[in-house]
Amino acid sequence: MRFRRTFSIVTDAATGDAKKEAEVIMTAAALGFAASFVKDDQPVQFDMDPLDLGHPEWSEPFQRAVQKIDTAIADYLKAHHLEPRGKVHAGLAPGYTKGAVIVGVYKLAGQLAPPSISAPALSPKGQVLYDKIKNNDPSIVQYTGRGGYTGFVDNKNTVENTDPVGPRPTARFLAPSLPTLHPRWLPATGSPLWAPRRRKGTQDSYVPWGLIMGDTAGKDPVPPNPTGAPNLSDQTTLEMRDRYLMVFNGEPTVDDVASYTHGMIQAIYKAYSLGPSCTPYEIAVGDQTKKMASCLPCTLFMVAVGYPPTSTHLGRGESWAPLYEPYNPGGQAEPNETGVIRDLNNAWSARCSECVTLGLEILDDGHIAQSHAESRDAVRSYLAANSGDTAAATLILDALTLHAPETDRINRALR
Repeated sequence: MRFRRTFSIVTDAATGDAKKEAEVIMTAAALGFAASFVKDDQPVQFDMDPLDLGHPEWSEPFQRAVQKIDTAIADYLKAHHLEPRGKVHAGLAPGYTKGAVIVGVYKLAGQLAPPSISAPALSPKGQVLYDKIKNNDPSIVQYTGRGGYTGFVDNKNTVENTDPVGPRPTARFLAPSLPTLHPRWLPATGSPLWAPRRRKGTQDSYVPWGLIMGDTAGKDPVPPNPTGAPNLSDQTTLEMRDRYLMVFNGEPTVDDVASYTHGMIQAIYKAYSLGPSCTPYEIAVGDQTKKMASCLPCTLFMVAVGYPPTSTHLGRGESWAPLYEPYNPGGQAEPNETGVIRDLNNAWSARCSECVTLGLEILDDGHIAQSHAESRDAVRSYLAANSGDTAAATLILDALTLHAPETDRINRALR
């Protein structure tokens, strides 16, 4: 079975609500992730962009979501006779400057977060490549639009391969159909989820599932519109490719699911392949996105594989996905890279299963919003019936195709 063609993520009935199921899945993931630290007396912090401080319409929901997470976890631990000594904190991400970095810190190799995210201490070769990425050197091609961060690996090896890796910006792919993976979800034909994806002025032309801004197909493009696209969704896609230079790997149809692999995730595969002397970074480029923190889906992956990020936010991780095979634009795969991708994805899948399972326990009747209780029960039932190693990770990927800030999902799903 290539995809699960059902009306909602875990149910195939008109009463199913895919958006509520997505909110339950991502709230469970956030709760389980945070609780896995708090139960071991380690505090957890989610960070807000400092630029949002002056906007109560953004900062207040964020504070509320973090408080709800902290309360739900504390109540759960107390009910299980585990007095929590850690807390879930709300904080601020580092401030944006051109070329500022997010770092995946490999603590097992003795690495530390850099003293300055604006001036990381790099190898001589790494400094040269970093400067090119930071300054958008015309000799390199990198995506600089919405969510414009570029993956980069500083290589401090002294023998064999000593070259840094980059740029590795966010790139678009088609979700694979592999026998080793739990099948991905694609809304059934006739599902109301397709309605906002019908292109303006057409009767039966739809934007493929997963595409960023795909649900704006019925809206007019925004002037100026040099792409000539007849709707906002297609305009966004063409601008991402032609103006902001995102690489598209494969052209999705309505029978595909589009996904996006962030630069940090690409950098971690390379850093792991090259050895513990290498450090993965994500460099802020462009001027549309300025949060110096990793999204929740990136954070789940990074923590699972031993490279926790320097900061985590609760914004969007739209149609996020890992890699499933080596991807080396302008370069070549390391001899061990296929095995590295397999092993890191397995570790990520296992962590997703742990987090979602624990999070669904914390989402008891006292903490789930009444409007979401039925969807929570449906997610629980689905995972009980589909206990494979990649089922929970797949549900997270499916939930991420319904684009929304994690702050909003958490506030809607938690009391």
